[in-house]
Amino acid sequence: MLACAAVTLLAASMGAAAASESVCQVELRQALPRVDAPGGVVAVELLAAAVRLVEPAMRPWRQRSGPIPEGEPGARAARFLDGVALLPQGWSVEEHDLAAWQEMHERFASWYRATPASVSGGDRARMVDDMAATLGSVSGALRPLAVFGTGPQGEISFFVVVWNWTPVPRLLLLAPPAGLALAEGRGDARVEPVLAAMSGCALRFENYAYAPEEQAMQLFGQQGESVFRVLGSEPADADLPAVFDEDRLLGVFRFTDPALEGVSVLAGGVEGPSVGVGTILGLLAAVRTNMGLDGVFYHSAFP
Repeated sequence: MLACAAVTLLAASMGAAAASESVCQVELRQALPRVDAPGGVVAVELLAAAVRLVEPAMRPWRQRSGPIPEGEPGARAARFLDGVALLPQGWSVEEHDLAAWQEMHERFASWYRATPASVSGGDRARMVDDMAATLGSVSGALRPLAVFGTGPQGEISFFVVVWNWTPVPRLLLLAPPAGLALAEGRGDARVEPVLAAMSGCALRFENYAYAPEEQAMQLFGQQGESVFRVLGSEPADADLPAVFDEDRLLGVFRFTDPALEGVSVLAGGVEGPSVGVGTILGLLAAVRTNMGLDGVFYHSAFP
């Protein structure tokens, strides 16, 4: 539902590749709790950080109080992980062991049909290495499709990720940094700095489709006819409406709507009239992409 039909049909000219490696060591080390924290707290902080690196603006889909009392180290991370079903049954800090750590990796990797690391556990440094290895496998299995609109001078006016290969299919709207624009040249060379600027250490963009803003917006919806339903944001506590109405759609994509001040990622879906085949065919000449015919299956698939 959230990966719109227009993008799916246009993806008939697309394809992809991915590689696996150990990633995000710096970011994972930054997530480590204080040095005297027990192994179970280290585990939940590392896993929660890894999930957030590949799943921006993900909301838990079940309400849980979490296995660590509120206010204790690791409580927020454990509550989040419990809410997305990544903690072993009956998990607790006191009973955390190597088997539980392995199961946490396996549950996370299974979201994307990736292969988890064979964990060694032990000290904090080895736990970071374990998570970086699993996260590298996950990163290589991800299938994000970057779709963006450009202004008259090649500036990036909005950047959307069609995100199906995930437990929560949705669109991710990312706020592009000021001044980000297509480079000089032709083909992939024009797009490389845009994808590099928008990529993270784990969620990286290689496959793309872009067009002038007016045409690119038609891939998702119509100003004045379509609404945007919010499924999450970064920061998570942003005070946002559940639905942005028809007149606000373009401002939402551009991150110029006043409600989005301070928001860097918006997750959700566009709802409204379907885009007709005639409109899609008319857009083909305007859309630039780097992908082949098999992309329609690759990017519209669900794990």
